[in-house]
Amino acid sequence: NYSSKPCQTSHWITEHKQKCMGLQSSSKTGRKNPKSFSAAKRASCDPSAGNPVILKPSNKILFPYEEFIEYFNWDRFGYPPCGLLNCGNSCFANVVLQCLAYTRPLVAYLLERGHRKDCRRDDWCFLCEFQSHVERAGQSLHPFSPMNILSRLPNIGGNLGYGKQEDAHEFMRFAIDTMQSVCLDEFGGEKAVQPIYRETTLIQHIFGGRLRSQVVCAECCNVSNQFENMMDLTVEIHGDAGSLEECLDQFTAKERLHGDNMYKCDGCNDYVMAWKCLTVERAPNILTIALKRFQSGRFGKLNKRITFPETLDLRPYVSGLEDKNNIYKLYAVIVHVDMLNASFFGHYICYIKDFRGNWYRVDDCKVCSVELDEVLSQGAYMLLYSRICARSSCLLTADLSMKE
Repeated sequence: NYSSKPCQTSHWITEHKQKCMGLQSSSKTGRKNPKSFSAAKRASCDPSAGNPVILKPSNKILFPYEEFIEYFNWDRFGYPPCGLLNCGNSCFANVVLQCLAYTRPLVAYLLERGHRKDCRRDDWCFLCEFQSHVERAGQSLHPFSPMNILSRLPNIGGNLGYGKQEDAHEFMRFAIDTMQSVCLDEFGGEKAVQPIYRETTLIQHIFGGRLRSQVVCAECCNVSNQFENMMDLTVEIHGDAGSLEECLDQFTAKERLHGDNMYKCDGCNDYVMAWKCLTVERAPNILTIALKRFQSGRFGKLNKRITFPETLDLRPYVSGLEDKNNIYKLYAVIVHVDMLNASFFGHYICYIKDFRGNWYRVDDCKVCSVELDEVLSQGAYMLLYSRICARSSCLLTADLSMKE
């Protein structure tokens, strides 16, 4: 990572070094009576663990969708991005935290209602810490350290480690999954909640959607559908694809199953040729797209130019017919800057649109205003789009009725 700056050097001497020493000290003293993250989760959620709590019912919508829509339409103007200090290879986390800090319904929930006062976790909680992060970002006049989050990376993702080069997309997925787990803890944890209602948390309302994998038998036309919950889309950028729309065309293109890859059809009761197609069955309110730039090998990054629009029409790639409102606006872009197409080394920056509609380039602690043209000219790694108008609550109810 080559993002060291004078302000980061000063921060290391005045604050970060002392904080690291404090963390080491607390780690040593805490070994006498260790309390793991999973143990804390059991204690806060399981009445048999010695800390009984009254759990909310899990056989209903877990977070009112009408309340989510209020947060989605939150009209508070907010503030420009606040820079974050690089604490040693931490740019991958900094860019994700900046994107989440401008995901309107998430920020509105944390600032208006808040998670901390209702949190059931006895141990460290990502949503509690991120609420503090957002509050500080709105009040600070100078870049600050996200060390309170960075020091807990193993609690967010099992293989994430402080000080290591990590992948921004992987960290984003871990962060969203962790927030989903926190929401489910309120109702006894994932195993205590029926699968259809796991998709009704605040985090699912924000990021969740559904993919449909459809296989059609070429002999008897038997149709088989399988559905999978999605929190983001990862699309290939190989071949002649030069735009995001062309990448999505490839993502949803029909694939012929034949030869050694023939399909076992229930209608024919035999292996036959078939057509497989992957589409978005239910589009999320916040759409996160990762362009698959990294391949195997130390120099396996694809730096080809992929254009992307400010306004994305997702309707050609959606198979669900109940919702026609699938138009999105770009609000964040993550860029991986590298040398010699290296996949093992580089630096992350991001572009953020604030709640007034102004764009900024954010490089750790350095923040500067930019025009949209600069944003759209970038070699994007991740793109975050917000639906122009959230899905209605009646569509959510229809989804649940269909799945029951």
